[in-house]
Amino acid sequence: MKFLKVLAPLLVLVIGASVSFVIINSKEQPASQEVEAKPRSIKAVIAKGGEIELKIFTQGSVKAKQVIDIVPQVRGQITFVSPKFVAGGNFASGEVILRIDPRDYEVAVISAESMVAESIQRLVEEEAEAALALSEWKQLGQGEASDLTLRKPQLARAEAQLKASEANLLTAKLNLERSVITAPFNGLLSTKNADLGQYLSPGVNIGEFHSTDIREVRLPLSPIDRTKIDLGALKGGNGEIDVKFTVTVGEVTNSWIGQVVRTEGMIVNNTDVLWLVAELQGAQLNSVENGEVIEIGQFVDAEINGRKLNNIIILPRAALNQGNNVMIVDDQNALRTRKISLMDTNREYIVVTDGINIGDTVNISQLGSGIDGMLVSTTLEEGTE
Repeated sequence: MKFLKVLAPLLVLVIGASVSFVIINSKEQPASQEVEAKPRSIKAVIAKGGEIELKIFTQGSVKAKQVIDIVPQVRGQITFVSPKFVAGGNFASGEVILRIDPRDYEVAVISAESMVAESIQRLVEEEAEAALALSEWKQLGQGEASDLTLRKPQLARAEAQLKASEANLLTAKLNLERSVITAPFNGLLSTKNADLGQYLSPGVNIGEFHSTDIREVRLPLSPIDRTKIDLGALKGGNGEIDVKFTVTVGEVTNSWIGQVVRTEGMIVNNTDVLWLVAELQGAQLNSVENGEVIEIGQFVDAEINGRKLNNIIILPRAALNQGNNVMIVDDQNALRTRKISLMDTNREYIVVTDGINIGDTVNISQLGSGIDGMLVSTTLEEGTE
């Protein structure tokens, strides 16, 4: 009886397991189904060859072409200053800036004129003496007369004294002219270091003067920028390159058109920068929009016209991925990564010199990473084929 009590539960477990096995294996297995990959929708453009003029974007400050220190060449007290002799005062070429007391120099001119008159008188007397000596020698003399007998040294000395007197008169007149300081060219005064009544000595700086007819802007070029411009023609003096300057204040933008006229001829070693110099003159000094004058010291943005390229591939900036890569769509509608070489890039487009071919379909959608080989459904952007 004890044996049966132990065996009965075991039999029940064995029978239950057998029945469960039969039920499970008697069910029909569902048919397996293949999962079809669904292509991802993207936007794309067709790479086409076109023409483009490269642009170089840089910045600089406006300066006068000529900047000089105004210094007197004679000494004396200032007796007159122009009302414009203030910082920011504009002068036309030849206009009087200030006058130094001229009386000492007027006296010097009178004295020099007197010396010239005396020298002329002495020369006339010596010429008469020399003529008389020659006449007497012809009447009484024998052989060849010496220079001293004919008074030639005395005559030469009188001629030299006249020339020296005339030179002294010229110097006196120049000093009198220099007592009036005038503007050497059209310009404006940036600093003022003297005033009415002040005593001046030669060489003392009384102000800084900037020309206003021509403005210059120094523009730095990086090594990449230098590949976009024809520096050979510029250095050879065979051409000028247009440059557009802009200044934006609030919602108002003014622009001016100038020309790059030269380089500074050397690359700064510690920065690898080459400096270009652009000029504006005449009507170029007035803005295209409202005629506002471009001011000395103003900071401007510059857009320089570079090389013109033909049959070059230009793509939207959205096509460019990290590491100078783009994604093209192959014949199986799968994305493939291409490494490209760039000539130029900005916020709107990229200029490709190598890595893709004309006719390639190039993705411009933002897809993230790990997408090489992904199947796609392409929608071409308007204006592409």
